[in-house]
Amino acid sequence: MTTKGARNMDVFRRKIDSLKHAMAREKLAAMLFYSSGQLSMLEVNAVLWLSGVTPMGPNTAVLLRPSGEATMIISLPWDEGRVREQTWIEEIRVADDFVGEIGNLLVKHGIRGDIGIAGYNFMPATIYQGLEALPTARLKPADALLNSLARFPGAESLPALERCAAIADAGFAAIVEKAKVGMFEYELAAEMEYAMRSRGAEDDFGMLTASDHSHCAHPPQDRKIQPGDIIIAEITPALDGHFIQLCRTAVVGAPSPLLREKFASLEEALAKSLDKVRPGAKVGEISKAMNQVFTAYGYEKYCRPPYMRVRGHGLGLLSIPFAEIVDENETVIEAGTTFVVHPNQYIPETGYLMLGDTVWVEENGYRRLTQTPMKLFSIEN
Repeated sequence: MTTKGARNMDVFRRKIDSLKHAMAREKLAAMLFYSSGQLSMLEVNAVLWLSGVTPMGPNTAVLLRPSGEATMIISLPWDEGRVREQTWIEEIRVADDFVGEIGNLLVKHGIRGDIGIAGYNFMPATIYQGLEALPTARLKPADALLNSLARFPGAESLPALERCAAIADAGFAAIVEKAKVGMFEYELAAEMEYAMRSRGAEDDFGMLTASDHSHCAHPPQDRKIQPGDIIIAEITPALDGHFIQLCRTAVVGAPSPLLREKFASLEEALAKSLDKVRPGAKVGEISKAMNQVFTAYGYEKYCRPPYMRVRGHGLGLLSIPFAEIVDENETVIEAGTTFVVHPNQYIPETGYLMLGDTVWVEENGYRRLTQTPMKLFSIEN
């Protein structure tokens, strides 16, 4: 294990202790933490959360026994060195027959009964059906159990979150600096990606759209940037298992008075919604504050599908406090959680506009993690 991994061993011990209590409460004979190798900013990655290793390959799992002992099963022989270096788990098995190896472990350790599956939503049907056919196991989805334990990134994660936020800021700064008339969207996206990767970003979920009237945000395409285009960017780099999201809007050239007027409604909506971010408040109050602003300006119909879905969300991989910021979300905000608040909005006169920041909730309010000014940007060529 790396020095960094050793420093975090107390974090894993706390996780294991919580899981031991949960397995006893739920009468689970074991838990299987699964990953297909797919990473999502809206989901906790079960394998990464427990092992400390970002999974690679088609199938990765950790079998955790009630004693707190664990075995990790990986698919790629050449990845074994990286895994051993990064995880606290001592027993690593490389398996050609993934389901068969899990079956062998169940027999070896005398595990019979209900097996909680964390990462169930990512498990292919063939893997699930193979596990279901094992004679000693009864599968029980346990993603809800995992999510109940993975709401908080932990104070020890704040330095990584702040570094990741600085990377997101650098990504948007690259857009403002590098955008040129005649440049393809994907070329500008590559400049943004380079700025973040060169600063240590391990992944990025990026949307970048340039248009005179966008109906939605989408991945960069082969459209050339034109004078007067509105560039909207949803920038979401990852570092040390944490995502940070930054949403901003820039116009190529001088903003029109109409665009300034409409963007001011997003600035107002963000300010009023951030006032609702405090421990003890309900998540839905954030969304309601935004929607009240846009409704007052006559855009009530554009505050719901197909024009608008959510007003922010938790950020996954290692923790996610809740899935969506919507009016109906009754989840109570707790200190120590982190999520993105974004009054991104389709406005019929201008098209889709973006503005949003990631926040860390403190005892007396919140801290903005990103530092990019909360304003409409102008790009002069």
